[in-house]
This record gives sequence, structure tokens and C-alpha cells, in this order.
Amino acid sequence: MSETEHPSVRYEVSYHIATITLDRPEAYNSLDYEAYELLSRYLTEADADDDVRAIVWTGTGRGFCTGDDVKVLLGAGAEELARRLKSGELELPGAPMARSNTPIIAAVNGAAVGYGMELSLLADIRIAARSARFSEMFVKRAIVAGPDSFELLPRLIGHAAAAEMLLTGDMVDADRALEIGLVSAVVPDEELLDAAYALAGRMTANAPLAVQAAKKALRMSRAGDGSGLRAFLGPRLDDLLKTSDHQESVAAFLEKRVPSYRGR
Repeated sequence: MSETEHPSVRYEVSYHIATITLDRPEAYNSLDYEAYELLSRYLTEADADDDVRAIVWTGTGRGFCTGDDVKVLLGAGAEELARRLKSGELELPGAPMARSNTPIIAAVNGAAVGYGMELSLLADIRIAARSARFSEMFVKRAIVAGPDSFELLPRLIGHAAAAEMLLTGDMVDADRALEIGLVSAVVPDEELLDAAYALAGRMTANAPLAVQAAKKALRMSRAGDGSGLRAFLGPRLDDLLKTSDHQESVAAFLEKRVPSYRGR
């Protein structure tokens, strides 16, 4: 097990699962420059690590991620934020999430608001604690959500439910999130990480190359790239059939044992 700790973001890898934890509970895990940089770095690092087969992203305290730190990045700081993004000094965490070939589980422990809500949409699966809350609150601040919200939210929960969230900015509780399909499960607060790790463990038990191929295919499907998806899947399936892991899966089935996959 390896671990790196930081005041804003914690990163740990254990049993093929990377855990990324926003740790600014006093600010409801809002993002300042440091948190932006580290969250993007750790998402990229986890995806590049051959030992990592799934990513669990969560927060501490009562917030999952409440978007930009209003005191630092908005208001008088908005011009500096725009400058850093335009110059490439700062990468939004949505970029490494969108290009990741590693499955990402958002374990939503509290409020997912604004850009934090938008980032949660880029995870493959969202599991909510009972106390989790979700809001596309941009219109309440006289601004508008980014393209990920408008592209992904209607596909996840349908046009009407997405329109209600995007046009009112109202808060949605965990039960409502489950009802509309925003999350796949709601669990007691104290069971959230156990549930996320159990789900991640079911992914990491599979052949890594096959999981990565399925993740890439899901990403292409979400982008509406039907022709690219078909062009990708045929050759990739041929490649996977030639892997040692596929041979191991057949041998394990015939020998009635659990397969041991090595990612090759």
C-alpha cells in the first residue's frame, strides 16, 4: 500500500483501487487552486498506474465537492482563474476524468454542488450516502452550468428531470437522486466507502484489459460516437481473445477455480 497525504487532497492505492479524497471539510470540499491542481494530478496519476484498476473519489465532512471556492476563485478572483485556465497553468479535473481509461466511482458523502455536481456526472457510477445532496445551482448565482451538465445530465436522468435541476438550481436529496437515476445506490453514511470498495472490488476482479476496453467503449457510447464504437470493438475483441488473461479465464472455468488475471 502506498499513500500520499496533503491538506487539500489525499491519495492512496491499495488492492488495485486508488482512493482520491477531497479533504477541505471546513470549506465543504470546495476547490481552491491547490485542490484543482492535486485533484487533476491524482486522477491522471491513477489512470497511468498499471496497478490501479478502479478509482474511488470521495470527500470528508459534510461536503462531497461544492465547486469553486467562492472566496478565492469567484468574484474578484474570477479574472485570475480565467487567466490560469486560458494559459494552461491550471487544468480542470473534468479533463482527466473524461479521458480516463480506469473506472471511476464517485462515493458522494455530502453536498455535490455546482462544479462538484458536474464533476460527479463524469464518474462512471455514483453511490450516495443518505446525507448526500445534489444541485446544479449555477442559475442561482446568475451563471450557467458547463457543457458536461447539459450533455450528460439529460442522458442520465431524462430531459424533464434534468431541466428541473438545471433551470431551478434546487437541491435534490439522495432518495430523489436514486428515483431519477442520478445515483445507482443509497446507503447509510457509515457504509458509503465499504459499498464503494465492494463495487470497485467486483471490477478489479476482472481482467484489466477487458475492463479498460469496456470503459473506453462506454466513453464512446456516452459521446454518441456510434461509428467509432463499432470500429473500436471488433478489433479490440480480436486482441482480447489473444491475451493470456483470456486463456486464463477459460482454464479457470474448466478447472472450476477463480481466475488470476495479470493484465496481459
